[in-house]
Amino acid sequence: MQHHILINICAIFGVATAVIIICKLLKIRYIIGYLITGVLLSPNTSSYFADMKEVEVYAEIGIILLLFTVGLEFSFTNLKKIKNYVLGGGAAQVFFTIFITAGLIWLLMRPSIQESIFWGFLYALSSTAIVVKVLQDTNKITTPHGKFILAVLLFQDIMIVPLMLFTPILAGAGEDPITALGWLFGKLILMGIIAYALARYVIPYFLKTVMKVQSQEVFLIATVFLVTGIALLTEKLGLSLALGAFIAGLIIAETDYNHMAISCFLPFRYVFMSFFFISMGMLLNYEIFMTDFGWIVFWFFFALLVKAIAGILAVKVMKLEWKTALAVGFSIAQIGEFSFVLAQSGLKYELISANNYQIFLAVSILLMSVTPFIVSNAEKIHPKLMKLWKRK
Repeated sequence: MQHHILINICAIFGVATAVIIICKLLKIRYIIGYLITGVLLSPNTSSYFADMKEVEVYAEIGIILLLFTVGLEFSFTNLKKIKNYVLGGGAAQVFFTIFITAGLIWLLMRPSIQESIFWGFLYALSSTAIVVKVLQDTNKITTPHGKFILAVLLFQDIMIVPLMLFTPILAGAGEDPITALGWLFGKLILMGIIAYALARYVIPYFLKTVMKVQSQEVFLIATVFLVTGIALLTEKLGLSLALGAFIAGLIIAETDYNHMAISCFLPFRYVFMSFFFISMGMLLNYEIFMTDFGWIVFWFFFALLVKAIAGILAVKVMKLEWKTALAVGFSIAQIGEFSFVLAQSGLKYELISANNYQIFLAVSILLMSVTPFIVSNAEKIHPKLMKLWKRK
């Protein structure tokens, strides 16, 4: 009998444990340790993992569990309070980022208009996985800037679908964009109706029936069924699994069993999230740092500043104070996990070269590495700038 899955899990967690212990001694965030683990286990570094499909599956489960627990902790009631941030602030951030990125890249590098816009697509998304995790760990998800950040990230997770639809269109392939958008809005409306029906009539009764058994194990199994079922339903509609998991969390948050669901799922979320960060590291060929280090440094600061500026502008559009604007802008100034999916699509349609793809991965991982520090200290940016201003 083959035990390759167990052997792979043993190897991944063994290396991860050793790396994270070293990172802890050096006072480096564990997320960076996971990324380093991925680089060490990458097919480009070692021949041990020639096939990454199993790790990618675990990583996707990690993202699903993360978005589900975010939905659990937020609920429809809280979501209604920030709906203007989602629609106004989220849309402003995405379109400002695309416009600024595409314009500057076209002016600096003179690629085609299509390539410039595609780079705007890649930069428009931020890392829900890392930012939300840090906000939760530091108890800042309910702060003014935490709520705005979550709203922007939710809008980005919805935008991944139209961006994926527009990628082949940019490359000169695919269906009519108006038809594609029409289908997207139709699917979102349908999913909204289904979610409302489930939240109002189905899931509360279902969980009440399950709890009559008075077994935490049965409750856990039933909740996994609900999360996976709703996530798969959204995927069938052409939306993302992560969005479905978030909706499932919102629905269960409206019931009397939300706290039990959170306590059941937290341990699993942390285990599977580690696979996500490790899988990101495994995509990178470390040799790119030797051949294109100068470009990596340039694009690192380019992405950081462009995303921060776009985020700040989005907050100011909503007429919030500068303290919130700076905290939001720098907190979302990294490349998102869904950008990796987009980048692979760009490779397929030749909107990005193989070398630029590796530079993009290197920049993304570096930005992800500094994100925990930035998000944890985002509220300090405005006071420090004010002190410097007063000294002048």
